[in-house]
This record gives sequence, structure tokens and C-alpha cells, in this order.
Amino acid sequence: MKQQKYGKSKMAVLLIVTYVFAKFQGGFASWFLFYSSLTFFFYELLAYSLMFATLQVSRDIDRNRLQDGEELVVTVRLKRRFWFPLGWNMVVEPLPDRLAGLYEPHRQLIFPWFKREVEFRYVIPALPRGYYQLKECFVSGGDFFGFIERTKTFALRNDFLVYPSAKQITHWPAGDGNFSGTVHVSHRYSDDVAAVRGVRDYHRGDRLSQIHWRASARGLGLKTKEFEHQAVNQVLFFLDVEKEHYAGEHPQLFEMAVKLTASLVTYTSRSHYHYGFVCKQQERISIPPAHSQSHFFRVFDQLARVMPEGKDSFARIIGREALEYPQGVTLAVITPSLNKKVVAQLADLAQKGRNVHLFWVHSDPTVKQEQKQALQLLAANKVVCRSIHLREYDELQRIGGA
Repeated sequence: MKQQKYGKSKMAVLLIVTYVFAKFQGGFASWFLFYSSLTFFFYELLAYSLMFATLQVSRDIDRNRLQDGEELVVTVRLKRRFWFPLGWNMVVEPLPDRLAGLYEPHRQLIFPWFKREVEFRYVIPALPRGYYQLKECFVSGGDFFGFIERTKTFALRNDFLVYPSAKQITHWPAGDGNFSGTVHVSHRYSDDVAAVRGVRDYHRGDRLSQIHWRASARGLGLKTKEFEHQAVNQVLFFLDVEKEHYAGEHPQLFEMAVKLTASLVTYTSRSHYHYGFVCKQQERISIPPAHSQSHFFRVFDQLARVMPEGKDSFARIIGREALEYPQGVTLAVITPSLNKKVVAQLADLAQKGRNVHLFWVHSDPTVKQEQKQALQLLAANKVVCRSIHLREYDELQRIGGA
């Protein structure tokens, strides 16, 4: 604003000085200087008025779902309804708060001249996991001679998620190598011939694809196929996001816990298990077990957003959520804590016949005696325990088994 007022005052002073000079001096040269200044003044006035009068700024991103470590390509476009010989534009693209400490805001100097549309691209490299928003865009502009300068903020919004990277785990006996016994799914594979166990009389409401045409052709009326129920493993993942459990720990420990959860989810999805996800940061997130592509992205959306900011007791969350699922569901718990509440809760669930898998993530070079005792207590109560150090995750391929 000060720059604008200063530029206007300089132009006004220049115009007054040339006018006074022409009035007292007279002659062609002095009046030519005045009219040249007057033309120059009108140009500056138009440049000031039209700089943002019809300017439209838009931003596009090449995708809104990325993986940890990938880069994002951002395209910014500046459009005007009509051409006018403007001087320059400086576009500043602020970064989200989580990226502000990693990279500098992007600045692009543009000389539009007579162009009605200007476009440029820039890259945000090596994005860490998280949920990000690109918001306002700052555009500054000025004339050719440096007399005026204006700045305007354009309210834009582009959201994108960066998923955690997942390792290819080759082995994990989530259900002890067996299906989950009493757990059955309601859907039937109508096109699977091996799943047909017999035929029965047609009932109103049966689908056309379920009719056994060969049996019906024998003249005994319409017959419908009877299918076997398909039993599947079901895994419910509990990710510890309690803030106190990560206080004083290595800053990458939580990221490793999220990556481990993503790797286990990928394994269960590839194995055609049904899987769910539970955590509580500010709000309760409880995704019941299912298996589909949309379900996979639904879980990974939460893994991209989650942060270690939970305030509720993780042990209480496990106990409350586990009651909502039947016995055959495997409970996979990812936590850095082996405090008494967590250990007691997991041992109690195992004693009640629940299949519990504990993944204890830690960054300490040595395991303390109380932590060893906690793991031994859980193992004695038939909790499957796996200790994963921060440095061991990169080499992790198999979980359990020979």
C-alpha cells in the first residue's frame, strides 16, 4: 500500500513539474514533455486499474493420491479477459504448514506483456505421509517503470493425500493358518461352480443367475442352486495414536508404526482376508472388516491422515471396540507401549478366547527387563507377540513361521 501511494505521488509530482515548466518556459519542447508525461500518467492509471480487474487465477494438481516419497506437479494459470501491456507479475505459492520447514514457498516471476493466459508448473518433491491443503495464492504486479506495485490474495484450495509406503510381506499367519471358524460372510459366489452343493425348489425372490437350468429342464419345476457359505479370515487392526505413548520417543517411530500397519493391511488385502481399522485421534475411527478396492482406499485414507495426537486411553479403546466383533476376528495391535493397562487388556482378551497379535514397535537399542517380562506374560496368555525395532523394519519380510 505504501508503494502504491508512493508511486502515485511521484507521478503527480512529475506531471505538475512538467506542466509548470511548460507554462513558464513555453515552446514545443516543454509542452511535448508535458504531454508525454500526461500520456505516461494515463498509462500508469490504466495499469493500476486493470492489473487485477479481470485477472483469474486457478491451480491444478496432477493427482490427489500419492505415496510417501513421490512428487506432486502443480500447475498455476493466470487468465485475463482482454490484453493490456502490463509489466510483471510475481506469483507466490505458500506451502502447507507441515512442508514449510522442508521447502521454500515457490516464487515465479512472469512478464505477461500482451498475453491473455500465462501458465507455469512447479514440483513439490519427496512428500512425506500426510493430508495436505494448498490454499491461497499471492499475486503481485507492477508496471514497466517501477512506479506502482499491487498485491492481491486469491483464495484457492487443493487437497491431496500422501499414503504411507507399504512393504511386501510374504508371510503372516494372521489366523494361525486356518479360517476364522465361526465367521462366515453373507455373500455367495454365484458363478463359482465348486461352491454349489446341491439344488432346491425355486423360491420367490431367487435371482435368475441362481437357477439350475439343467435340473429345471427335467420337468420337475424350477430348481435353484444351493451354495456353500465361504469362510474367511477377518483381521481388525488397532493403531495406537495415544500422544503420551510417543512422548520422548524417536520422531520416526510413529511413522514406522503407520507403515507397518499399511504393510499388514496390504498383506491381508492381497490374501483376500476381510480387514478393518480402529483408532481414535480426535474422533473415533472404526471401519468394520470388508474386502474391496474401495475399502482398501478407505483404510489407507485414514492411515494418511492419522497423527499421534490421541488423548483417550489406548487400552480402553481396545477393550471397548473388541466387544463389537465376534470371537473369530483376529485382533492385530500396533503399539509402542507395554504399560500395565495395555498388557492387562490384551491378556484378558486372549484368556477369553480372542486371537490377539501384538506388534510392539520401539526405538531403544536394548529391551528393558520390565518390557521382557511384559512380553513373556503376554506370550504365556497365548498372545502372539512380535517385537520390531526401528532399524529392523526395512528388512522386514516375514512375520512368524519358519
